[in-house]
Amino acid sequence: MSLVAVIGGGWAGCAAAVALARAGHRVELHEGAVALGGRARAVVRDGLPLDNGQHLLLGAYTETLDFAATIRDAASPSPWTTEPLALRPFVSTQRNRLALTTRHAPGPLALAAALVRARGISLRARLATLRWFVEQRRRGFRCGAGLTVAELFADAPGVVRADLWYPLCLAALNTPPERASAQVFLNVVRETFGAGAAATAIVLPREGLGEAIPEAAARWLTARGHAVRRSTRTRIRRIDRDGVLLVAGGEPMRADAVVVAAGPHQLASALGPDVEGAGRSIAETLATVARFEYEPITTVYLGYAAPLALARGLLRLDDAPGQWIFDRGDVLARAATSATRPPMQSLVSIVISARGPHSALDHAALVAATDAQLRRLEPALAPLVWSQVIEEKRATYACVPALAHPACGRLAGRVYLAGDYTYEAFPATLEAAVRSGRAAAAAVTATCGAAAAAPGSIRVP
Repeated sequence: MSLVAVIGGGWAGCAAAVALARAGHRVELHEGAVALGGRARAVVRDGLPLDNGQHLLLGAYTETLDFAATIRDAASPSPWTTEPLALRPFVSTQRNRLALTTRHAPGPLALAAALVRARGISLRARLATLRWFVEQRRRGFRCGAGLTVAELFADAPGVVRADLWYPLCLAALNTPPERASAQVFLNVVRETFGAGAAATAIVLPREGLGEAIPEAAARWLTARGHAVRRSTRTRIRRIDRDGVLLVAGGEPMRADAVVVAAGPHQLASALGPDVEGAGRSIAETLATVARFEYEPITTVYLGYAAPLALARGLLRLDDAPGQWIFDRGDVLARAATSATRPPMQSLVSIVISARGPHSALDHAALVAATDAQLRRLEPALAPLVWSQVIEEKRATYACVPALAHPACGRLAGRVYLAGDYTYEAFPATLEAAVRSGRAAAAAVTATCGAAAAAPGSIRVP
């Protein structure tokens, strides 16, 4: 049985590890941090299990949902709840009042049906949006490689552009429309609105994303005799004909193959400063990711002294500074009861994608600004009793037009590459990460086979 080491315990690494194990390989999953999940992980603050951002799934995330089903105990309940994709304002008095809800409708009629019932948009704007969608479908959702989202919607009705497409672009690509790739955004539109009602559903984890995927994957692997090594820094030292020599936690080890599933900004350290036998492909890959720019995602958690009733769905704020607000009562429900637990009756998360004026604020000022924003929109808000800011400064690469990506799969010798940045059809999403991990695992099996003779994890003196 061949041994495959997976460097990186994010969603791509977890997907690769499980797929490799199912193909018959022996697997060691190596993660440098204590928590698995990478840039979509759980953290604990004051006893509250918080996601490090508001990572949303859609029904269009077919590979992610299939992966979750693979690692779930058949006797356990589904880790997900689903509801229609709904876009609503936080309060009806704010300037951006577009309200749109998808319901069960066949194929591309999901968007049409939602537009028929939409509020805050004229009949003329609805018809123009439908015509645009039909035209994009006729074109196969293809456009010029250098086109931006702002250019794509230059002729769209202003309210649709500002209150529908631009917010969805910022949420999906984490890149401002003036810089975002129109082609990648069209890919998202095709997958979400062009594939039926199930694709548009919002999929929410019952127990947090960390529990739904990374931790569930770790339990699945260890229950089957595979190794999950946390707090272990691993890098490649040498690539040769028969395998790969690594240094894991300061100790040398040998594997028959390696999947590198580190983030693009961590790739150079995972591959080591001077990998023997690396060849030109690794140097070219490092040069490609060195040209990436990054965008942050900031999540402001606010706890209030009284319950706060929020409508379901994606609730838009007025961008000053928060863009979206989510009810995180599920976090309170899962939190351990203790004397140190903050005395709050409601918990919300405010999400701000990409860079902006808020980037100049420290955490205390950002908490004050988002709390003031909510009070401006909802003056009867209860006193603020707790807050936490989580900022992922390199949450995603900037999804700009014609961006060159390293290819997912075989990188050099028996070293393979996975990560959301290798799946260029999608932006940096959980679905892209899972697809890339599974693709890398398939490439390992296709090249090395699943039954290659190997003594397992060999510690090298």
